[in-house]
Amino acid sequence: MPDDPGESFVWTTLLRDAGPGSASKLRVPPGDDAAVLADGLVLTQDAFIEGVHWDARFTGADVGWRLAMANLSDLNAMGARPVWAMLSIALPKPLDQSWVEDFSLGFSQALDHVPLIGGDTCSSPGPKALSVTLAGRLTAEPIRRTGAQVGDEIWVSGQLGAAAGGYYDIPELRSAFLRPTPPLSLGPALAERGLVTSGMDLSDGLCQDLHRLCAASGVSAAIDPAALPLPNALMTRPAPLMDAVGFGEDFELLFTAAASHHAALAALAAELRVPLTCIGHIQSGGTPPTLGKMTWPVGWSHFGPETT
Repeated sequence: MPDDPGESFVWTTLLRDAGPGSASKLRVPPGDDAAVLADGLVLTQDAFIEGVHWDARFTGADVGWRLAMANLSDLNAMGARPVWAMLSIALPKPLDQSWVEDFSLGFSQALDHVPLIGGDTCSSPGPKALSVTLAGRLTAEPIRRTGAQVGDEIWVSGQLGAAAGGYYDIPELRSAFLRPTPPLSLGPALAERGLVTSGMDLSDGLCQDLHRLCAASGVSAAIDPAALPLPNALMTRPAPLMDAVGFGEDFELLFTAAASHHAALAALAAELRVPLTCIGHIQSGGTPPTLGKMTWPVGWSHFGPETT
């Protein structure tokens, strides 16, 4: 479910008018990375608009890859494995067939044998517009944003800020922005082994996503800036730490776990070959999460911070 003020207003309005029967069909109510139906099916949907989500630096294959990975990351954050996908695509006239072929290649490579079972195609009077619905299945209880407990450790996978470095044309990090690779084996493993108390994916940056996790769990957090796993190449930027926590688009996992699971998480990281880093701890609620003595940057919003 969207989280910035404008998106939240839209969805609060839509859900308010959806009727009382909507919630009864859900195992997990709105507010997490994906919906969980009463039968355990996990559903997520993302829209990509040309000029908003990608620019001329992206090939069609890059767009297809990134669109699929954004949705796969949402399922991963819930601990689910993908089972099918649907795609709706609106394209300007005249039809650019080579772009469609390129997009299809990147999209299918990212889905990696997840079947595309249908969707819709139409013309667009403006930019290209794409929307994917992805379904997954759980083999354990879903990972949710609620559940973080005071004293829990806070963990992230991979590196933070790689996508930002790619956006700002650092050559070594360009692929992290154009072709992100979420740790898709990690979410289901965390859920199946019962190692986490809460979690979500890092699509909007640690500054926004940690705040959302804390708000959902009714807690706060303290982050050690020195513990954040930043790519060495990002250090050429004027404020690499701010890029790492404020930019987003890394599609890594943010999760909390009891301190007693520290060794088990280190062992899982080695088993899956997925870097995991403990970056702080959960503390009692009532105050915003802290970043040492630093101030969090202002995150990006679709409709602007003035929207209420």
